[in-house]
Amino acid sequence: MSNRPGLKGLIAYYGVLQSLHLLVLLRAGALILSGQPHPFPILPSPQGWQQQAMAFMYGLAGMDIIGILLGIRFAYLAIFGHNVQRIIGILSLTIFISGAVVFATGTFPTGAWSTHPAAYWGMVVLFLPALLLYGLLLLPQK
Repeated sequence: MSNRPGLKGLIAYYGVLQSLHLLVLLRAGALILSGQPHPFPILPSPQGWQQQAMAFMYGLAGMDIIGILLGIRFAYLAIFGHNVQRIIGILSLTIFISGAVVFATGTFPTGAWSTHPAAYWGMVVLFLPALLLYGLLLLPQK
């Protein structure tokens, strides 16, 4: 598994990205607790987020944190422990990708993406390498 070209680089990128993702979510949580209702990264649609949408976002953030922690563990073990644990990587990426699809499905129709294109499409671009990593992890081992 570890002799696949670019795999270690993708794993390292994913680990750094998920670490930053965790920091962004923690910052957003701190801002919410301090009274700011809708901090980045969930920039609102033109009409703002309804309460039901915020409950949806909080639930999604909870699942994100589980996937992020698994992703950080996966990357740490692969890079520093020289032990690629495919199942942890696949589980983390499955949580992340399914969460991203649900997030897009819930936020795109509201107009949030067209109101804040750089923020939303920037997230897509940053996480695209994760799809390649997912594909490599799903391939049968040689």
